Amino acid sequence: MKRITRAEQSGFTLAETLIATGISTVILAALITASIAMQKSLNAVDNYFATHMQQVRIIDYLNRDVKRAFSVVSTTTPQQTITITVPNYLIQAGDPEAIANPQLVNTPRDPTITNTATGPQVNYSPPAGASTTTVVYSIVNNTSIQRTENGVVTIIASSTDQLLPTMTDTELDLSNTEFTKTTVTFLPIFTSGNSAAERSGTTVFATSYLRNKRRG
Repeated sequence: MKRITRAEQSGFTLAETLIATGISTVILAALITASIAMQKSLNAVDNYFATHMQQVRIIDYLNRDVKRAFSVVSTTTPQQTITITVPNYLIQAGDPEAIANPQLVNTPRDPTITNTATGPQVNYSPPAGASTTTVVYSIVNNTSIQRTENGVVTIIASSTDQLLPTMTDTELDLSNTEFTKTTVTFLPIFTSGNSAAERSGTTVFATSYLRNKRRG
């Protein structure tokens, strides 16, 4: 007669199972929370640098237009706009020079030199009656900045942040030219109260000289 040996069976008790399930739930919740927080942080960083690149693009556009201009006007009401008047350096059909001599159409316009109290001033602005190019920068719905040149609209910055350009037009008798200072700021997507301090690290500065206002 053979002896039958039965293997001992072991397993988790109900208490051990409940404790393991609870610990697993806490760890899973922590992993999910950390993952969401990291994703938000990555999105914020990506948004920050994307908006910063738009700031740089706005400054580049403004600097290019201001350097070609002979008049820059900034207004804050009813909305912030920057109006830049640029001379047409080529004589256009209908300009006084073209009327007097049609062969001058599409030829470079000669600058005028005017003696002022601070010395000769070289001005490339067209004479009265000549055509000019008007460029307007404006904010649209507090979400984007558009550039309008003679009625043609171009969105140069489109962001979920609010972009705020400000313009200071300054002319000093002791300087050799007229210059314009520009700052562009935006509101980060994570804010607490929309305070001015939250914008302090999001400002780009630029100084542009109007070469059409050169002296001497």
